[in-house]
Amino acid sequence: MKKILNVTNALSEEIRLRIINILFQSNLYVCEMVDILELPQSTVSRHLTILKNADIVEDAKNGLWVRYSLNKNRIYDTIIKNLVAEELTNVQKCKEDLQKLKKRLEKGRGCKDNCKGGIV
Repeated sequence: MKKILNVTNALSEEIRLRIINILFQSNLYVCEMVDILELPQSTVSRHLTILKNADIVEDAKNGLWVRYSLNKNRIYDTIIKNLVAEELTNVQKCKEDLQKLKKRLEKGRGCKDNCKGGIV
């Protein structure tokens, strides 16, 4: 029961849904998400922690930076994909996030010299 409550709680916030939406497209560093979502690093990190605790995302350290991806090995992956990804394709803010993601990926990967705030 606790796992289900963690997942549903994690899905109950707009910012977390936006994060999931862009992670459906690509694994991303925190600084890349900060650029795309136009939110402070602390806000993005706080929401990523909630998603990680719900086992929706996983992280991998790469030097100073942390790269996040959706946890594809979890039982809820199909449910989340159906509930979230399908619905978010029609949300204007999510469409804008995906456009920003595309531009951000064209700019280059990683954080150094590619982020608005430099190294995050």
